[in-house]
Amino acid sequence: MKNTFSRPSAHKFILLKSFFIYCFLCLCTPVFAQDEEEEEEDKDKKSLNLHHTAEVGFSLGGQLSNDNFVYETGKLFQYTADIQVSTRVHYGLGIGVEKFDTETFIPLTASFKGLLKKKDSTPYLTAQFGYAFASNSNTNDYAGYSYQGGLLFSPGIGYKLSVKDKYSILFSVNYKHQFAMLKYETFGKQVFRDNLNFDLLSFRVGILL
Repeated sequence: MKNTFSRPSAHKFILLKSFFIYCFLCLCTPVFAQDEEEEEEDKDKKSLNLHHTAEVGFSLGGQLSNDNFVYETGKLFQYTADIQVSTRVHYGLGIGVEKFDTETFIPLTASFKGLLKKKDSTPYLTAQFGYAFASNSNTNDYAGYSYQGGLLFSPGIGYKLSVKDKYSILFSVNYKHQFAMLKYETFGKQVFRDNLNFDLLSFRVGILL
């Protein structure tokens, strides 16, 4: 029978609390973002607008494991399909890929975008929550090792620059926390799990159609 050991991380619990607080703020933002006149306009709308967003960017930050920090840089691509539910609020679903030196993440996310002004060009708040599948090229060389992804959340702020009526250019800076796990088996058939935490700043540019 295999024994399983997991190294706990206080950092993980702190970030989970932050995650739930930010979820609450994102749910409340649509209420504060609109005045009564805008709410009446939104009630009169009979259709929802579908938008497509493609973003590219790079990430700076690192990986925290057992109080050790490893510097990381990576490149990313993200596609999001969202529905504009009101004048300022978008909800969507996205898929992407983020590539580091040895790690590759494929995130599936639910997203929120709240425009701060009722203008074609405006700052906005954004947030993404979801799960990322992961692989690590280093673990492929060792028997008994496996690399797993985990939950992620990514709040940020950006600017929507309207170019034409049909599309806009997006610029954003996001903080991202990504959970992951390294699982390995010793010669004594004991299974260990290392909880990994990625803390990153992502700089993105994209097109909103």
